[in-house]
Amino acid sequence: MAKSVIVVGGGFAGVEFVQRLSKKLSSKDVEIRLFEKEGDQTFRTEIHKFACERITLDAIKIPLKRILPSTVKFENAEVKKIDLQNKKVFTDKSYDYDFLVVAVGSDPNFFGIPGMKENALSFWTLEDAQRINDHVKKIFENVKNIKDPNERQKMLTFVVGGGGFTGVELMGELMEWIDKLSKINGVDRKSVKLMIVEALPRILPNIEKVEVVNKAIEYMKEYGVDVRTNSMITNVSADGLTLKAGEFIPTKTLIWSGGVQGCAFTNQLDLKKDKRGRIIVNEYMETSDPNVYAIGDVASYVDKSNKPMPGLVESAMQSADVAANNIIVSIKGGAKQALDLKLHGNIVYVGKRYGVANIKSLGTFAGYRAIPMKHLVNMQHMFHVGGFGLVMKYLKDQVF
Repeated sequence: MAKSVIVVGGGFAGVEFVQRLSKKLSSKDVEIRLFEKEGDQTFRTEIHKFACERITLDAIKIPLKRILPSTVKFENAEVKKIDLQNKKVFTDKSYDYDFLVVAVGSDPNFFGIPGMKENALSFWTLEDAQRINDHVKKIFENVKNIKDPNERQKMLTFVVGGGGFTGVELMGELMEWIDKLSKINGVDRKSVKLMIVEALPRILPNIEKVEVVNKAIEYMKEYGVDVRTNSMITNVSADGLTLKAGEFIPTKTLIWSGGVQGCAFTNQLDLKKDKRGRIIVNEYMETSDPNVYAIGDVASYVDKSNKPMPGLVESAMQSADVAANNIIVSIKGGAKQALDLKLHGNIVYVGKRYGVANIKSLGTFAGYRAIPMKHLVNMQHMFHVGGFGLVMKYLKDQVF
C-alpha cells in the first residue's frame, strides 16, 4: 500500500521536496499531497522590487499548479490543525499521513523591542510589501500639505531597521524609487533622509570582505543614505525610534527587516524547538517525532562545528533534498543521507545598477557585474522548478 506523505508549505523548500520525491518514487510507493493556502509560490527574494514598483505582482508569483509534478495532489487550503499523535492533518477535512514534512517558513522577529510590532512596517510577505508601497506613496502625497518643518522632516525620513541582505536590498530599491516619487510629487529630493540602522558592527555580515561592503556603503551614500552600525533600536513609537545610545530619530516610516523566527504555525506542534521557535532537526532533517521532518527556514539545524544552517534558498533546497532522500530510505530501504551544506555564495542587489557578490568560485566583489550574475542565479532557479517557460517569463518580467 502506498505511503502517504503530506507537505505543509509551498515555498522553495516544499516545492523542491515534492519534485525530488516524485522523481524517485512511483504512485505505487507514495501518495504526495502538498498544502498551501496561497495558490502560488512567492519568489520571496524579489519582493523588494515589487514593494518599490520596479516589477509587477505577476513577476514574483509562480502558480503552483504549473510547477508541481502531476503525481502531486495540490490542496489550495489552509492547514488549521495537526494531530501528531494520530498522524492527521486538518483543513475543513482530515487527512492521514505516514510522513509529515513541515515547510512553512518563518515570520518576522521583533525581539521584544517595545513598540516595534505596533509601529514599524514589517517586511517579509507580499502583504507587507504592498503595505510599504501604499504607505510611502501616501507620505509623498500628503507631505505637500504639511507646513510645519519638523513634521515635514519627520514624514520625509525613511528608516530601514536591519542591515542584512533584506534590509540592504530594500534600501537599494527605496533610494531609487524615492528619486521618482520626489519628482512626481514636487518634493525636494535633498530634503528626504534615508537611513539604515544596524545593531551589529557592520552591515551585510555574511559578505566576507569588509572593503567590498564599504564600497556598497559608499554607493548608497551617493543617494544620501546614512548607514548607522552599532546602533541597536530600543524603543519605537508612532513618531520615531530610540537608539541604545539615547538618540531619538523622528520618523513616520520604520521598515523592520532585522530578523526572523519560526512561523507561528509551529506553535501548535509539540516538537522540540529552539529559542526562535524553529523546529530542531538532526542531520537527516528529522524532528523529535520520527514521522515528522522540517525543512527550509522553519528548521533549526546546527552542524558538528556548531555552525547553524542559514536562512538561504540554497539551504532550503538542500535540506529538502535530504529529507526526500531519507523518506525514500524509510520506504524502500538503504542508507540515510546527512545534510552537508555546499553553499555557492550570495549576491545582493543594491538597486538595479549595483550589487555585492560573495561567490566561492569567483571571490567577493561589488559593482554592476553582480547584477547579471544575480539574474542568472534567478533564472537557474526558474528553470529548475518550471523549465524554459518560466525562464522566458522571468526575462520578460525583469530583464527586457
